[in-house]
Amino acid sequence: MGYWRASLKANELFWSEAIYDIFGVKPNTFTPSIHAFKAMVHPEDLESVEASMRRAQETGSHDVEHRIVRPNGEVRWVHELADYFPEGDEQILIGTVRDITEQKKLELRLRQLSRTDELTGLYNRRYFMRRLLQELARYRRYLRPTSVVLFDFDHFKRINDTHGHPAGDQVLVKVSKLLRERLRTNDIPARLGGEEFALLLPETELEEAGEVAEKVRQLVLDQVFTSEEGHRFEVSITCGVSAFHGIEETVEGILHRADQNLYQGKRAGRNRVMVDERN
Repeated sequence: MGYWRASLKANELFWSEAIYDIFGVKPNTFTPSIHAFKAMVHPEDLESVEASMRRAQETGSHDVEHRIVRPNGEVRWVHELADYFPEGDEQILIGTVRDITEQKKLELRLRQLSRTDELTGLYNRRYFMRRLLQELARYRRYLRPTSVVLFDFDHFKRINDTHGHPAGDQVLVKVSKLLRERLRTNDIPARLGGEEFALLLPETELEEAGEVAEKVRQLVLDQVFTSEEGHRFEVSITCGVSAFHGIEETVEGILHRADQNLYQGKRAGRNRVMVDERN
């Protein structure tokens, strides 16, 4: 932790030795000033830092977390905490700064764990359902097309029984990686559980969603997997596709239709895409 004193109007800034280390600069080559400090604040965080300084003149305290960019390009997180002391015409802030980069990394990791599937790295059921609710609200307001694809792997139990659970995990991980690579950045691929997966496709009409599902089906079919014993095998998936339909649409409704289409695909022989006929 480092200590600092800032004279805002005079553009003067005093740093303790620890702050030079936090900011990655040397006392003999860097002269602290308000302007020099702001130049090292991450551009996306500068507005919040300046706003906190302005509020301090009213509330008496400056409390902000933000990123800095060191001279070598490294980005670090810091927490500034200070009290405001008016001295005549001058505006004085006296406080501390602490490097919280590791804390932020841990927070990010915990957020990722709360919304992603541990094995595949895809979004989990909870996050998928939350995003589906958000897209439904957006659809009801703007009537923008949104579709859902549900799919699972055909005879997945047979894969585990024949080639072992590590082979089954290999299938899930590899296909998940392909989904992340091939889908659009605004699409939401998720593992709902076991071998059950879902794709939330914003701004996507039903017909286009069917085409996306077909590309995914063919992509999976083209893959060759190898068990720990060296046996090569292939897998297939069956997909059910549906889309939001009317302002009375519900999450339960679209998922039910997609699931029914998936079930029909299984009954029809698997390894196929079944699209909602309602739309």
